[in-house]
Order: sequence, then structure tokens, then C-alpha cells
Amino acid sequence: MKIRMTILLFISLLFSCEERYATEFDLANSGLLSVEAVLTNENINQKIKLSIPYQQLNGSSAPATGATVRVQEGNGAIYTFIEDVNNPGAYYGPIFQAVSGTVYTLQIIYKGQEYRAQDSAVPVTPLTPLQYQKVNELFELILNDSGQDPYYIDHRVTWKNTGACAPGISCEGRIVFYDLKSIDVNEIYKPAKEQFLFPAGAIVIRNKYSVSPAYRTFLRSVLSETEWRGGVFDVDRANATTNLSKGAIGFFAVTTVVSDVTVVN
Repeated sequence: MKIRMTILLFISLLFSCEERYATEFDLANSGLLSVEAVLTNENINQKIKLSIPYQQLNGSSAPATGATVRVQEGNGAIYTFIEDVNNPGAYYGPIFQAVSGTVYTLQIIYKGQEYRAQDSAVPVTPLTPLQYQKVNELFELILNDSGQDPYYIDHRVTWKNTGACAPGISCEGRIVFYDLKSIDVNEIYKPAKEQFLFPAGAIVIRNKYSVSPAYRTFLRSVLSETEWRGGVFDVDRANATTNLSKGAIGFFAVTTVVSDVTVVN
């Protein structure tokens, strides 16, 4: 009798109907301002990007135009950032280098609301020689932790000017390696990444960035929501930490960067 009842229950569940469940999302304007700002010690026009978070699933953010953006260096120079007319929401300052150990203060005035943030760059250790290994007739990068200070390295790989670049195919890629000197369970058990291979003759451009304590906390929270997500020990979803005043999300970072270029052969 128990066996018959189990079979009947299984058949009932197997052929039961599914009813579509529709839920409504609250897509009201959050009123938040998204800030992407990383100042470096490079002698360039520093850039700050402002946008409004998108309000629909799979949507895109809208540029925050018409803002007043300034950065003060310690208690001295004030740099004004001007919006690029050809790239709304992107604000460029004059050419200057962010100095390690100096506190930089960001001020944004947008639609009558003021937002502020501060950060200070820490030194960065030199790059170690690029490591890579051969996989059949191609190559892949070897990414290992090094040193004692937190950092991340942005690798940009291109083989556009080699005979291995076929027409109509993207012959470039990007890998960002984070070494934040933290012990995160969700990082240890993060999902595996797809293998990235490239041919001989490829050029690897590396930029290594120092990470201040506050910037490190921000990066950890972002990685917990992105690259480290999908493993066994996921954290509850939440907005990433920020050093911006109330009403803004993102981060204002000041970092020291060193760079090098390697041809893989």
C-alpha cells in the first residue's frame, strides 16, 4: 500500500500544472548618484564618471550631466573637472599627478545636492617579471600572489598586429588579478574562470595599482557580488561599501600605479 501511494504521489507531481508567477519590481528612481573615480600618479587628465543607476532589468545607466566636480589636493590646489561634450557624464580634470600620502577631497554638486569623499594613495611595490606558460601552441598567464601589501594588476593582452589575428575576430583581452591580502571563504571557493589563451607575439600591458585600506574594503565588497559569487559560501546581496557621502554609490579612490610592457615569445 505504501509503495502504491508513493507511485501515485510521484505521478501526480509529474503531471501537475505549473502556474506562472508574476512579481512586480519597484523600479522607482532610487535618487542615487553613481560615482566612478580613480585618480593616479600618472601625469594625465584625470577622469571622473557620473551616472544614474538604471531602473529596469538589463537596462543601462544614464549619464549624470551638468554637475560641478572639483578635487582638492590636501589644503592646496583645487582642480576643476569639465564635462566632455562628446561623452556625457565623463568629467576630465587638468593634467596632474596624485601624490602618495596626500589626502584628496572630492566635491560634487549635482541638482542642488552636494556629495563628498576623501582618499589618499599608498605606495605600490614594483612589478615582478611577467610569468606565462605554453599550452599546446598557445600561451596563458600565470597569476600568483606576491609581496605583503594589497594591490591589483590590470593585464591588457593584444595580438592584433600578428599573423595569428584572423579577420573579424577580436584579437585582444583583459584580465584583472586581485591580491587584497584577505582571507575570504567565498574567494577561496569562487567559481573557476574560463581559460584565456593567446598566441606568441602577443603584447601584454600591465598596470599595477596600490590599494588604500578603504579602497580594499570597497573592492572586497564588489568582488563578493561579482567574481566571487556563485560558489558555496555566497554572501547576502547588498550595495558595495562606499566612501561617498549619503545619496551616492561607488567609490573615490586615489592610487599609485606602475606599468610595464612584455612581448610573449
